Order: sequence, then structure tokens, then C-alpha cells
Amino acid sequence: MTPARPDAIIPSMMKRFFSLNWLLLVALVLLAGCNLSDNNVTYVIVTSDAVTAAPTALPTLPPTATIPPTPTIPPEVSLQIADRYLVNGYFENAVGAYQTLLEQPGVPADVSATAAFNLGRSALREGLFDNAVTALTDFVTRYPQDSRAAQAYFLRGDAYLGLSRWAEALADFQYYLSVRPGLIDSYAYERMGDAQLALGQTETALANYAQAANASRSLVPLLALREKLAQIYLNAGMPAEALAQYDAILAVAQNAPYRASIEFLAAQTLLNSGQTEAGLQRMETILNTYTGTSSAYQAMNVLLANGYDLDGYLVGKTSYDYGDYQGAIAAFNTYSTEHLLASIPAELYLLLGRAYREIGNSAAAVTAFQTVVAQYPNDPAFGEALLEQGRTKFLAGDIPGAIQTYLSIADTYNYLPESAEALWRAGYLYGTNDEPGLSRQIFERLADAYPDTEQARSGLFLAASAAYNLGDLTGAERLFARLAVTTTGDDQSAAYLWVGRIALGENKPETAQEALQLAVTSSPDSYFSARAQDIMTGRDAFARPQAYDFAGDDAPLIAEAENWLRQTFGVTQTGDLWPLSPTVQADSRLIQGTELLAVAAYDEAENEFSDLMDTYQTDGLVSYQLAIYFRGIGAYQASVFAAANVIRAANVGTLDAPKYIARMRYPIYYLDPVLESSQRYDLDPLLLFSLIRHESLFDTYATAAAGEKGLTQVIPSTAEYIAGQLGWPNYQHSDLFRPYIGIEFGAYFLGEQLARFDGNVQAALAGYNAGPGRAANWLALSGGDPDLFMTTITIDSTRGYVQRIYGFYAIYRALYGIG
Repeated sequence: MTPARPDAIIPSMMKRFFSLNWLLLVALVLLAGCNLSDNNVTYVIVTSDAVTAAPTALPTLPPTATIPPTPTIPPEVSLQIADRYLVNGYFENAVGAYQTLLEQPGVPADVSATAAFNLGRSALREGLFDNAVTALTDFVTRYPQDSRAAQAYFLRGDAYLGLSRWAEALADFQYYLSVRPGLIDSYAYERMGDAQLALGQTETALANYAQAANASRSLVPLLALREKLAQIYLNAGMPAEALAQYDAILAVAQNAPYRASIEFLAAQTLLNSGQTEAGLQRMETILNTYTGTSSAYQAMNVLLANGYDLDGYLVGKTSYDYGDYQGAIAAFNTYSTEHLLASIPAELYLLLGRAYREIGNSAAAVTAFQTVVAQYPNDPAFGEALLEQGRTKFLAGDIPGAIQTYLSIADTYNYLPESAEALWRAGYLYGTNDEPGLSRQIFERLADAYPDTEQARSGLFLAASAAYNLGDLTGAERLFARLAVTTTGDDQSAAYLWVGRIALGENKPETAQEALQLAVTSSPDSYFSARAQDIMTGRDAFARPQAYDFAGDDAPLIAEAENWLRQTFGVTQTGDLWPLSPTVQADSRLIQGTELLAVAAYDEAENEFSDLMDTYQTDGLVSYQLAIYFRGIGAYQASVFAAANVIRAANVGTLDAPKYIARMRYPIYYLDPVLESSQRYDLDPLLLFSLIRHESLFDTYATAAAGEKGLTQVIPSTAEYIAGQLGWPNYQHSDLFRPYIGIEFGAYFLGEQLARFDGNVQAALAGYNAGPGRAANWLALSGGDPDLFMTTITIDSTRGYVQRIYGFYAIYRALYGIG
């Protein structure tokens, strides 16, 4: 379990690339069809051999990619080449390289065994199940004593499942359990259950599922397994057993909406099995315990359908929370006609008004809100109702009426906590309706009257920005300075940044230097800190370094990191600190996650590793060890998280941590395709790394709600467009899961945005995230000023996107840039 020394680990294919000797480099260039004498050098990569990168053409995959045998390439080097293909997503090339190596005479047994194992594993990863079966069968036949033989049976079992060859899959998982018990039994038993269920062997399948549920696995996948098992029990006509699984989930689950959904399934199980009274009792529990959830609304409807006489106010509130506004209005109105005013809660009229507004009845909404104002002057809902009257007018398009309502609240009810919000809304509406002077007055009034509120801090920033845009630099500087001393973190850093900018414009270099330095230290790792640092050094936004250090010697960096760990965390352990402690090595989550990763069960491995990291997130030493270990086995995202835990536990900025640890938090995985795509589209590779880190955190299988996939999270419509532009053959959206394709498509689209905006990186990133049309409008409003551009972005998520990548880039440039 103890890894090799970290400076000897091959944590990714990029490290392999630079650890190989000159002979390998020549071999790689020949294989890729590159020319070392090419003069069109875009950037310099500093390595031990001072290699200069040359541009390459867009990669195309031959039908059968092979590496011709050559006596100049040792088998170990050929294996590394094949592995590098695999990591970077060139699966066909990897398969061809492994096959060629296996056919080459004189290859050492350990090398050919690894090639055979990786051949099967790569075929399975690509969904080539027949090829995987063939390769893995060859492996277990030729190398029965290899330490990976049992894992090969597990992998082949998965391939058989993919081919619906259930009996053979079952046999392989059974063999795996017989020779490698106690590691990932739960996952093997579950797969055996799947195979037996498909074979119609329901009884034995259920027995294996039960064993899977009782064996060790992390909580989230265990809950998913119990849900699956409950459904199988229901399909088999065994409601009592299904109910037992739901109750087992409820015994440990903490998330309220999830608990409500499981309670609902349990109640439905009781009802469907004829236990009506018990089922309806559980429905009542859901309604009364899990208010605000969709399950509560479903339970309410079941109870009503079964003749239950429910409290009308509860029915209305539950309907409102679900979004059934007509149902809420009907229930609230019925309740209000059946009860005296004194027994009606003010919240009823508040929710009634909001429900009317949702269906477009503004007049009825205002009447409901006014009922709260007139009849409940001492209720907490009173201030909310006042604000809702203003919001209703705003949504109906009556901006002057909304402003007047908000100002009236502040003038008449200045003792209410809602008064600060009312002033902020009035100031905001003035500002967004061409009244910047009045907006500024209101915001300054807000800051004077309610200085400790979030509204006051936000208002001051808007007022200061308005003063700056109107050319009142003195007023803007005063307001930003006031904001700087009343805020912390990002807000304080932003305020100091603007004080520094204004001071520079007014030729106050000492004031500017002091303010900008405070911006740097107020919020390390932030956009504002990075931007202030750029201004102090006279560097343009996203200025490329002159060269890149993507290699280096890790040994002195490790020594520096471990000395820092001793000083920072009071570590008294002698010797190397990076090896995993015996306690961590024996942790079942580490053991299971490692084994799951070996058998290509990536999601399950991630769950185990995540659980483990949560346990040790405040332990700097263990997190350091885990970061190195995860990197060494190719669990890249887990390594980034673990490295981040080290830095958070130390309570320092990334660049205040040792370089070795900082580089694990900001790594350069998939270096080869990043460099190739960067050259092709004239991108700074550090910018591309920054984008990848933000979009996917180096998870090549990342998927988001809108269908974004891969390392650069390209959406389907954009990916189709890019595939057409590149002439990509037989494109499928799942292709983006391959690292080099995800990188290529993201690099193309980013390069297109950079060309569109004449190299303006901030505008290009905004276009990448929110579309080029919006980015063009924001750029025009800012006049090209990089700091004003950030204030013109009207979509909060896009502004945050650009700011975070700016901050990431500053860290990448500090860690890997030269000059």
C-alpha cells in the first residue's frame, strides 16, 4: 500500500513525458509525425533536456493504430507510450500500442503482463466489450500468477455484463471473491445479483444483494444499493423486505428532502400491500415533518384522496411550497372565511399575496399584503408585506411606484430590519433607470443609517462604482475607502483594489501601492488579489510568461514541503512524511477505493476516497499523504481536493504554501494534449489549464445539468458546431469524455472567442461562459477597461466565472511561469 517515493512516482502521463530520456523524445516525435527542426515555436518548455515544443497538426486516428517494432525503443518505453495514449484518451492508439508490444519478441514478462492487463482495461473503458474479454482472457491464461489476475477476472466480469453474458460474468465475480475476499465484496455481490436477476434466479440474486448491502461500502453508494434492493423486493412481491430496506436507509440518512422521498416510498409500500392505516399514518408524518418538500405535497394529496380532513392553512402552505398556486389560493381563501381574523396567522395573507402575484393578479396580491400591514402591525410578517407591495409594483412595471413604496418604508418604519433592504432596492432601481445621482444619495443614506448590514456594504460598492463612472474620482475613492474598512475578504480586497486604481489615476503612487498591497493580502487566491498584483507589477491581465517550467526536480521541493509541514502543524515524526501512515493504509475506504480504481469502477472509487478525505480534512499531514497517494494512482480530482485540504488546514493562501503542495492543488494533468491544442490555437497553456480546473477539476467524465461534458464542459449544441468546424468524423457527445477531445474542443472554442475579441481574455472567457453576444455588449460598455468590464457583466455566475479563472491563472503563472 505504501507508494514509491513521490519524486519517483509516475503520477500522470505528463510526468512520464518529461522523465524519459532524449531517445524517447525522438521516438515520440517520429511516431507523431513531428519535426524537431520546425522553426514555428510558440513557447518554450523548460525541462532537463531544454526541449522546445513544435506545432502539430490536428490529431487523426487511423482505423488500426499500431507502433511498428523498432530496436531503438526499449519495451519499457513502448509501454509508457501506450500508457500515455490511454491516459490522454487515444484509446484506439493505446490498444494498438499494447497489441504491438505483446507481439514483439524478447519483451520482459512483467512488461508484457502489464501491456496485456492494460489492453483489456482500456478496451473495457472504451466499451469494446468483446475486445476486453479477449484481452483479459489472454492475460489470465498467460499470467495466472500475476498479482492482478483477480482484478482481471473482475474486469472481465464487467465486460461480460456489457455483453449480457450473465453466466460467465457470474462465474468471474465468484472467482474474484474466492481469491480476493474482504476488499470490495459489496460491489462484487451486487454485480453477481445483477447477473442472477437477468438469469431469472431471483432468490439467489436477492441473497447476493443482501450480502452486498451488509458488506462494507461508503454511505452514499450503500443507500443507492438499498433503494435498488427495495425495488427488486417490490418487483418480487416481497413488501416487508422492501420496507426493511427503506427503514435501514432512514436509520442513517440525514438529508431532509431525501428522507422525505424514502418515507413516501415506504408509505406507498404499506398502502400497496394492504396496510392502509399504517401507510396513511406515515403519509401524515411526511406532511407534518417534511414541510416544503415535494414529498409532503404528494403525501397531502394521498391523504385528501383518502378522505382526510386536513387543516386548510397547512394545505395552502404545502401547495404554495410545491408551486401549486391555484390550490394554495383556494385553500387560503377557504380557511380565511372559516376562521376569525384573530386566529388567522399573518403568514397566510403574505403567502396568499405571493400566490396571487405568481398567477399575474397584482391587484389581489396588493390587497393581501395590505391586509398584513393593516391588521398585523406587530407581526414579523409586517415588514415583509411592506417589501412585497413594492416588489409587486416593480414586477408589474411600475418602477416609480415601487421606488416610492420603498422610500416610504424607510421614512415611516426606519426601526424595522426591512428598512435597509427597502433603501437598497430604491437605490438599485434608481441606478438601473438612469438616475445615478439619486442612486448614490440613497446608498450613502443606507450606509449612514445601517452601517453594519450587508445591504449597506453592497450599496456602498454600487455608489462608489456610480461615482467612478460619473467621473467623480474623489467621491469614488472616499466611498471605496469607507467600504474597505467595513468589510472583509473579497469585498475588502475589491474595495482596496479600486482605491489603488483611483490613486494611480490621480498620481498618488504611495497611496496606490499601500492600497493595492492590502488588496493582495485581504483575500489571497481571489481575483481581486491577483488583479492588484498585476497592477502593482505593471502586468497586463492574463499576460503570458516568457517560458514555462513543466518539469523540475521534485526532491528539493518535497524536502521544503515537509519542513513546512513540521513547522506549521507541529509534526514530530522523523524521516519522510509522505508515506501513508499504518492507520490510513488500513482504512477500509482507502483499500476499497484503490481496488475499485484498479477494476475501473471510477465512480465507486471516488465515493470511497471522498468519504476518507472528509474524515481527515483538518489533518494537514494525512491530507498531504493522501494528495501524493491519489496522484500516484491516477485519482487526479481526489489529489486536488486533498492538497486543498492541506492548505486550508494551514489557513494560508495557495502561493504561501510550499510549491510542491501548491502544484498538487493546481496541477498540469493531461499536459501533452493541452500543449498540442494550445499550440494549434495560439493559447497560453496556463490559461487552458485554468479553464479546465474551473470547468471539471480534471475529471474527464464530468457532466453538468445542461449536458456539458468532459474536461472543458462543452454543451451539446456548441460541441456539434465545433465538430462541424473541425470536420470531426462520426462525432458523438460522449466523445468529450476522452481527454484529448474534450481539451481540443474547449481549446477551439476559447481560441475562437479570443480571435473574436482581439485577444481580450476576459471578454473571451465571458463569451465562452455566457455567449459572445452578451460578452460583446459588456465589453462595449466597459470601453475595454479590464476592471470596468467586470462591473458591466450582468450575470453573477459569469462574473464569478471570469474572476475565478483570473485567480486560477495568476496561481498557475506563479507556479509554472518563467519571466
